[in-house]
Amino acid sequence: MAADWIKMRGNLWDDPRIARLCDLTSCGEAQVIGGLYWLWATADQHTVDGIMPGLSTRQIDRKTGVPGLGQALADIGWIADHPEGIRIVNFEDHNGASAKKRAQTAKRVANHRVGNAHETQDDEFRNAGSVTSALAREREEKEEIIPPNPPLGGDEPGKPSAAKPKRERKARVSLKTFLENCRSTGEKAISDYRPLLEYVEGTGLPMEFVQLAWDVFKREFLPGGPNAARLQADWRRHFLNYVTKGYYRLWYVKASATDGTNVYELSTQGLQAKAFHREAA
Repeated sequence: MAADWIKMRGNLWDDPRIARLCDLTSCGEAQVIGGLYWLWATADQHTVDGIMPGLSTRQIDRKTGVPGLGQALADIGWIADHPEGIRIVNFEDHNGASAKKRAQTAKRVANHRVGNAHETQDDEFRNAGSVTSALAREREEKEEIIPPNPPLGGDEPGKPSAAKPKRERKARVSLKTFLENCRSTGEKAISDYRPLLEYVEGTGLPMEFVQLAWDVFKREFLPGGPNAARLQADWRRHFLNYVTKGYYRLWYVKASATDGTNVYELSTQGLQAKAFHREAA
């Protein structure tokens, strides 16, 4: 757990990304920044790497009182999906103990430069020792926490390990563009997506219910839908989240009276969606 303060920029209010969050959530800057304060303060207290196990975008909405804030943060790239919950992007650059030390050191350096601007060069050299030592201490602490590269093969101590390849970040596109790309390359949008198939097989969820969810999903994110402007790097994974977390509430599950297996039935929302898309087809 880090110290009992967090780093927030003084010009955050006028950041264009805050304006974007306000547009996406239909809330004012005070509400959005208040919500960000809760998220960053909670992360500072409960994680050292920015990964928040069990946290979802809906929980962010409920706890901050800002509708749509969780998804809006994902849309602008400030949080990302993680197998355990969500991940705060670049968390260690701005929060945590090491980031706070860097912020404090930078502030000391800035104060030193302003406070000694009128002194002679000799005075500067004489009074800069505390700042220089602070920078040196931080470099030493940073070096201490970086583990050495393990040797290749486990028993060649003189040789560094091979560099880990950097993962290439996917471009964020609209659902319309994603589907067009699938058609141009001959790929199937979701029916061959292995994580989705594994979830369906493991839970017994009927594939026709998944198809219904896909129809509702496309109606929301394709042109003419309320979220047609949304961009995602991985639309397949985004849809899988909607299925696994039951965002549309199209079905419910109950145990079979005979063998205890899962039995899925459409909810009222599901029956309405089925009737609508059957009519549209």
